[in-house]
Amino acid sequence: MHVVIDIPEEIYSHTQEYEVGGFNQENDTKLFMAIKNGTPLPKGHGKLIDADAIIAEATERMKYPANYKYMECVIAHMKLAPTVVEADKESEVQK
Repeated sequence: MHVVIDIPEEIYSHTQEYEVGGFNQENDTKLFMAIKNGTPLPKGHGKLIDADAIIAEATERMKYPANYKYMECVIAHMKLAPTVVEADKESEVQK
């Protein structure tokens, strides 16, 4: 099973510095809650990609008439694709 979790940066850094058992109850609780509130990925899911980046690139390529119809189709399909994990608000591409 694959699960996407959101954890505070300091907790992640802490996991990189210590061996198992180096945590305290507060950190253990934060990790447990992150897993509990995580987003399970559907079984057999495909490759996770940055759809916003593809839409931005396709939009840029639409400036060339020969590409317009194809890129318009790419953008439409990308926008219709189901969302598995929401965009990270800090790095979300402007739409």
